Amino acid sequence: MAFQQGLEQLGWASGRNLRIDFRWNNRGDVAVAEEMLALSKEMVALEPEVILIQSNPGVAALRQVTSTIPIVFVSVADPVESGFVESLARPGGNITGFSNFEASMGGKWLEALKQIAPGINKVLALLQVETAANARFLRSAESAASSLGVTLTAASVHNVNEIETALTALSAVVNCGLIVMPHPVTVANRELILKLATRYRLPAIYAFRYHVTEGGLMSYGIDLVDLYRRAATYVDRILRGAKPRELPVQAPSKFEMVINLKTARALGLDVPLRLQQLADEVIE
Repeated sequence: MAFQQGLEQLGWASGRNLRIDFRWNNRGDVAVAEEMLALSKEMVALEPEVILIQSNPGVAALRQVTSTIPIVFVSVADPVESGFVESLARPGGNITGFSNFEASMGGKWLEALKQIAPGINKVLALLQVETAANARFLRSAESAASSLGVTLTAASVHNVNEIETALTALSAVVNCGLIVMPHPVTVANRELILKLATRYRLPAIYAFRYHVTEGGLMSYGIDLVDLYRRAATYVDRILRGAKPRELPVQAPSKFEMVINLKTARALGLDVPLRLQQLADEVIE
């Protein structure tokens, strides 16, 4: 695990001078917020010196439970707009960390999808619109749609049934593509999403590399391993006395594009050589 490896390089070792308690949220439905809140209460009850948390819903839940325990987040989109920090340079409270995507990524995902599947003229964005960051991704994609010759629609999903309904509706739509926006609900249900995208022959773009290694067509997003490794530096500084308000929120330093050529061939797509050369990884 990159986070623990980063801590070890900084002199912290679990079982020697550090104790790490883990809590995992595996909900892939509308109850994700309730599950996050329950896990947050468990963590705060342990009275840790610092909490590392991933995702916007995770930070939102923790904010309801504590305003004093230092929190370091990773892979959180638009932390200012989401109300987690006052500004990137001056977080101002007990929360800081490492963001993942700017709002403009919505348009970039749509552009990349159009490059790998130029024949599409309709795109569905799969997201949870109640999450502020997802809503801003959608607005960015909507702004880019007309110039790309694409009609963009959106489906706000909260559970398996809503995902199945949204994607099954595309089975009769020709020249259609899919943007799967990052959210715990779409991540937890990625096996289903990948299966349906394959069944209905939907060119799709995802936010994280693991979607593509598991059979998705294309991803464009942050290097999660790098983000967790960098998060260890903030946890180290807090354990040594720094305050979250003193540590500016950091943007991602590494982005990666991954393309699965096997999936592309199955979809009848001829991936341009130029796009393959731009990719950080091409899976044969």
